[in-house]
Amino acid sequence: MKKTLLTLLALVSLTAAAQSKFGYVSFSEVMKALPEYPVVEKDLGNLQANCEKEIALAEKDINQRYSEYIDGQENFPQIIRVKRQKELQELMEKSLTFKQEATKTLRDAREEMMQPLRNKVSEAIQKVCEEEGYDFIVDTDKQAYLAINKKNGFDVTASVKKQLGIE
Repeated sequence: MKKTLLTLLALVSLTAAAQSKFGYVSFSEVMKALPEYPVVEKDLGNLQANCEKEIALAEKDINQRYSEYIDGQENFPQIIRVKRQKELQELMEKSLTFKQEATKTLRDAREEMMQPLRNKVSEAIQKVCEEEGYDFIVDTDKQAYLAINKKNGFDVTASVKKQLGIE
C-alpha cells in the first residue's frame, strides 16, 4: 500500500513539474505596430498603383485600336484586316503577360520587403521566450491550434512589443 501511494505521489509530482509554460502572441498585431510597417505598406501601394496605371494605359490602347479596327474593318482589304487582327492579338497577349509579371513582381516585392520585419518580430519573440522562461509561444493569427486555453498561457504580445521598443 505504501509503495502504491509513493508511486502515485511521484507520478503526480512529475506531472505537475512537466506542465509547460506557454505564451501566445498576435504576430500580425506586432508586425503592424512596427514603425517600418506603414513605410513598407506605402511603398508596396505605390508599386501597385504604378502597375495598375500601366495596365490601364495598355487596356486603353487596346480598346482604342479595337474600336478603330471595328469602325474600319469593312473598308480594309483582307491583308490589312489580317494584319490589324494580329496586332490586336499581340497587344492583348503582351497585356496579359504584363499583368502576370506585375502580379509576380508585387508578390515578390511584398515578400522581400516584409521578410526583414518578420525576422525582427521572430527574433523578439525568441528573446521573450528565452528571457521569460516559456517552453513555447504560439501565434494566435495562424489558427494552427483548434483551441488555446488562455487561462493556462500568457499573452506575450506586450512583452514582444516592449522587446522591439514599441509602446
